[in-house]
Amino acid sequence: MRYLTLLIALCFSSSLEAQRLTLPPSGSLEVKGQLFHLVDSTNEITFDSIRTKKFEAITTGEAPNFGFDRNTHWFKLDVNNTTDRDEFLLEIAYSVIDSIDFFFEKNGKWHQHIAGDMLPISSRAIAHRHPTFEFSLQSQQQTTIYLRVKTISSVQVPVFLWHRDDFFATTFHMQMINGLFFGAVLIMMLYQFFLYLSTRDKLALYYAIALITMANIVSLFQGYGFLYLYPEKPFLNDWFAMFSGPALVTATTILTRAFLNLRKISRNLDNLLLSIMIMNLFAALLMVIFFRQLSYGIHHVFIIIHCIVELISAAYCLYKKYRPARFYLIAWFAILSATVLFTLSNLGIVPGYFSTNYSGLMIGFILQMLFISFALGDRINLLEKEYKRSKELENERLENEVQIRTEEIQQKSERLEEVNRVKDKLFSVVSHDIKGPLGSLQLALALVKSGTVSQEEFKKISASLEVRFNETTEFVENLLQWATLQLKGNVFDPKPVDLSAIARETIRLLEPELAMKQIQLIMELQSLLQVHTDLNMMRSVLRNLLTNAIKFTDAGGVISLRSAEASEKEIVFSVADNGTGIPEENREKLFTLGTISTQGTEAEKGTGLGLMLCREFIEKSGGRIWFESAKGKGTTFFFTLPIYQSDKLSA
Repeated sequence: MRYLTLLIALCFSSSLEAQRLTLPPSGSLEVKGQLFHLVDSTNEITFDSIRTKKFEAITTGEAPNFGFDRNTHWFKLDVNNTTDRDEFLLEIAYSVIDSIDFFFEKNGKWHQHIAGDMLPISSRAIAHRHPTFEFSLQSQQQTTIYLRVKTISSVQVPVFLWHRDDFFATTFHMQMINGLFFGAVLIMMLYQFFLYLSTRDKLALYYAIALITMANIVSLFQGYGFLYLYPEKPFLNDWFAMFSGPALVTATTILTRAFLNLRKISRNLDNLLLSIMIMNLFAALLMVIFFRQLSYGIHHVFIIIHCIVELISAAYCLYKKYRPARFYLIAWFAILSATVLFTLSNLGIVPGYFSTNYSGLMIGFILQMLFISFALGDRINLLEKEYKRSKELENERLENEVQIRTEEIQQKSERLEEVNRVKDKLFSVVSHDIKGPLGSLQLALALVKSGTVSQEEFKKISASLEVRFNETTEFVENLLQWATLQLKGNVFDPKPVDLSAIARETIRLLEPELAMKQIQLIMELQSLLQVHTDLNMMRSVLRNLLTNAIKFTDAGGVISLRSAEASEKEIVFSVADNGTGIPEENREKLFTLGTISTQGTEAEKGTGLGLMLCREFIEKSGGRIWFESAKGKGTTFFFTLPIYQSDKLSA
């Protein structure tokens, strides 16, 4: 039994010796596999008691990483100095540990130093972004170091042993590298901000804000914010820890939605991103209410989910052939992949190397800035092309619109000029053709009143006055219709009308004129000509065409009215005479306000207004009007009208 006890003691001492760490002759040494570990689940074990406890050896090749654990963790390290130096530093290369106690023995007496982000920087022996402790150990001596870690952040304890001078030299070089990194980020942020001020492109502002939140995450975990911005206000570390993650999720959500136009491409992915953002903000609010009681691991879970959804969104937009998603996907793959690994490390799922070594996160950040710049440039080029194209289309539209408006103005101007000419013409006619008959009537009345006119002479005067008044009545009717058309515009009330019945009605009204000139009238009309037109307008058309035919037909001449079905949809009506015909010089101005009126075969007068009304009334009815004329042989006027179709109209 005594030999067995001796054998166990020898094995145990051999194991302890294997765990003893020899300090390096220069530079630094990362402590891997030489740490002992003990978990205090009661959080009440004192240092005096811990020295009697049994520690478990940590044999992993990476820095200790226990994720988010509220227990107190003790670490023990045995060191041996074989160098000729005696001043050393122990660095815990993780800035967000709340409290870490450093115990070491010197000259048979234990000494304690405390650091962590719950204490001001001024309380540290060395004002460094990482908790760093000084200790001395004479050459060829050995000692034991104890570490007590208590934190609500991720429990990671990457331990480095340094020679003092080498530590400060290396720190200087790291400061230079990190300074270049943060300087580049600052320049990019300012560039995007000024780009927003000059272009008012909200994407530039969103990206500048996203850069701020990402730089804040790096600064928080590297300890630069605490070291330089608020070194004597450690309580701000909790606030930054609570809101840095939600700020990053919120900023990148807004940027992604705007850049990828996600609302239009995929409403489901857009809603999912918004939901993650809102839940993360709600979690931050709960942390404020239940201060330091909820785990920061909640934010890390949200960040992982958010990163995955953003990558899926960019890939989906690229799949939908949204061109700006190309560089955006590459950019976010770099930074978000690094962020996912960093977050998984903080959760204790992957080794602590990914969270304590920030080079991967910084490289991902730099690649992200590079590719986002490419993406923004590509998007600006695309927008410029779209803008140029839209300007070209807008110019074409404006040119077409200007041309249309110019044509409309020109047409209105021509119309106004035409109306002005007819106004002058009508005033002339009114002053002559109406004033003349009234003057003749006044003279006749004066002669009758004086008693100097015989009965035979009075009959001749009365016959002449009757002709003049008939002409005046016709002119006044046409004038009133024309004036009504000009004032009321397109007053058109189409109904089914029997054209043959209107023709016979008009002939009865004009029988005295036909009899006076002994004109023969031939009618070859269908018994029922149902057309779709305005009744009053059609009466005016037939009256004017027949009156015009009578006017230019010699005594004993012939006038014919004929109808024929030109197609299933329209009918052709003609009024023909064998009179004098229309002179060549007057044909081009027919149906216009510039019509030159000529006297009839018996000196009948006219204004030309009737034919113009015929054209306007026929065209309003959806028909056409034209003529054929030969000098000395007569004239035929043709017009078409749509046939009335009850089934189509009712439909």
